[in-house]
Amino acid sequence: MLKKTVAIIIMGFAILSCKDAQKSPNSNKTEIAIQKPSFVSEMNKITEEKSIDEAMVWFQANKGLNKYGYDESELNQLGYNLLYELKRPEDAIKVFRLSVTKFPNSANAYDSFAEAYLTNGDYDLSIENYRKSIKLGNTVQFHLLGFLQSKPYSESQIPNDTTKLFITKGNWENDTAFVYVQGGPDIDLQINEKDALHLMPNADKLLKIYPVQSQILNPDLLITNPILTPEQSAKENLISAEILNRTVLYLKDKGKKVFLIGHSYGSSICLEYLNSKNNLTDKTVIMGLDLDEDISSWNKLKTGEYIRWENGENPISKTVFAWVPNDYPIKSSFDRIADNLTALVKSNMQKNYTKLLKQSDFDKLISVFAKNDEANGRKSKKEIEFLKSKNVTAIEVEGNHHSMLTAEFMKKLYENLISGKPFKTE
Repeated sequence: MLKKTVAIIIMGFAILSCKDAQKSPNSNKTEIAIQKPSFVSEMNKITEEKSIDEAMVWFQANKGLNKYGYDESELNQLGYNLLYELKRPEDAIKVFRLSVTKFPNSANAYDSFAEAYLTNGDYDLSIENYRKSIKLGNTVQFHLLGFLQSKPYSESQIPNDTTKLFITKGNWENDTAFVYVQGGPDIDLQINEKDALHLMPNADKLLKIYPVQSQILNPDLLITNPILTPEQSAKENLISAEILNRTVLYLKDKGKKVFLIGHSYGSSICLEYLNSKNNLTDKTVIMGLDLDEDISSWNKLKTGEYIRWENGENPISKTVFAWVPNDYPIKSSFDRIADNLTALVKSNMQKNYTKLLKQSDFDKLISVFAKNDEANGRKSKKEIEFLKSKNVTAIEVEGNHHSMLTAEFMKKLYENLISGKPFKTE
């Protein structure tokens, strides 16, 4: 997997068992899984003391024995240790070649093999193996999109079954639904212990709803060629807003109170929902985004770039796929993906929602922003004063773009939404 965390410690043993802790029908004793020494652990010792070639010779001589066990993850760890910690990409390639030989149906094995070739400057072989990884995988991961053949624009289609528009976690019997629109744009829903709703108190008992977005329904949006036009981008953002609208209507039809929470790009979808639909939420929380974004610096962007703000104040350009070398044969494919992402994000962020929203929307709105937001810049005093004039709860947190995504802050937000407990001003 691209840029994985490197594991330095190699596992000492592999657990081999056909059935774990299986009881014999004629005995009350439990059979213990047999532990065998790990091939990879032995290979690692030989590599450190002699060379990877000696380790490979030893492996070939002993692979037929039933004495040793190994698994793919151990080979992967050995390969990454050689690739990044020991800076020996050619040796890492030998390990990953062994891995794809032993695990020919593993998308992850080919992904790692490709990464080693990329690091070693063998670009054509890296492309070949990344594409093998894509063929073997059930889904295309975000970092692999640039290896796909580009396609002309095709409008996203919303399924008729509303229950296909969101994923539910937690207790459906609750009368309150927390709807979270994630940042991105990503091609998968990132539902885990670090998302906003899982950081709330008693998260496992809440009703948590995660709506999809247009590019999740239709990942081909990001490989569109030519680049998405402003009209196409606007259409896709309206589709995301319509998905959110149908989700909220579904929950309201079930008699649920609805608290809508968005972060970053997800906040822009929430704002477009407020702008284009009849707002039925009980509260809407916009995190990590201004109602009126300053995108003037975007005019200086080159293809493949995006804007970040130093200390929330000074705009600088960065490359989206910085890991792709400038002389990579298909770098233009990755730049095009970056430009499609920018087109989607810019479509909503160029709007002045302070002028587009109604007072009834402001009455239900909570705006959460970070003092040193590197993604969107520091919120202007003008907008803060505007929000206060419209009776919007405006909360500033210390830190960066993700500073509000903590258990401490989400507890405060939860208590405010559920019981009206006011936020403490720092």
